[in-house]
Amino acid sequence: MAEKINYYQVLGIPRSASQSEVKNAYRRLAKERHPDHPSGSEEEFGRLQEANAVLSDPERRRRHDEELDLAHAADQLASLNLDFGSLDDEVSRKRRERGRGRSRERETGAAAESGPSMGERLRNRFRRGDAPGESADEGRRDRQRPPARQARWYAPHDLDPEPVTWKTGTLSFLGAFAAFLAVGQIGLWATGANVPPTFALGATVLEPFMWILYTLAGLLAAYFAYRAAGWIGLGLVFVTALVVGGSGGPEGLVQFTTVGIAVLLALIFLGKRRDRSAWRGRR
Repeated sequence: MAEKINYYQVLGIPRSASQSEVKNAYRRLAKERHPDHPSGSEEEFGRLQEANAVLSDPERRRRHDEELDLAHAADQLASLNLDFGSLDDEVSRKRRERGRGRSRERETGAAAESGPSMGERLRNRFRRGDAPGESADEGRRDRQRPPARQARWYAPHDLDPEPVTWKTGTLSFLGAFAAFLAVGQIGLWATGANVPPTFALGATVLEPFMWILYTLAGLLAAYFAYRAAGWIGLGLVFVTALVVGGSGGPEGLVQFTTVGIAVLLALIFLGKRRDRSAWRGRR
């Protein structure tokens, strides 16, 4: 396309790809083409980084799409093999023939009414980026999408969870298991079961507030599991709560850790709903 690098082709994704698809494609290819990899190279890895930087930024991606459309239009014009200069000369010659014998004022008025030449009209048509077919449809779809938002730790609906793998799934399960096991042991001590003498007084004081500790443990475990493994990570946290609570855990552990997971789900749902409403209101 007229010497223009297509970053979608570099990442092997369609132009309609979401930000999550861009991120996943970059991570997958970066591992294969990293200079430390046997089949990698610095040039290919640098091009991958450049493609990810452009397509991850909504404004730079929009400009890149416009440049691709212009390059496509230029290729279409080149395939038509039209000589706009000769068209302009031919149209100008015919105008001069029609204008012979007229006064200079009438020639000026006729030139003003005739508007731009055929070559100029064709060039302006393609410069507007009105690429045919799929490009125009994709441009409309891009404008209909909500703008990408910067992820913030206190807005879980803006997070872009990592794709789940065996490693992230295992870490989510084990992390939640350790957290629930710890708060479960504190809960048992708070009820007076096998409490060490050193913590006897403190554990008893905590008993009325254990439901808060269980809820916080469920919320934090769900938050970090969601960041590491997405929705599958949340499912693993819930399964972990059932395992720990059903293996001699204190009363209320399963119920209140589930409340913590539900709180995170509510935050994600309400945040996405609010952003969607705000975006529609700006349109």
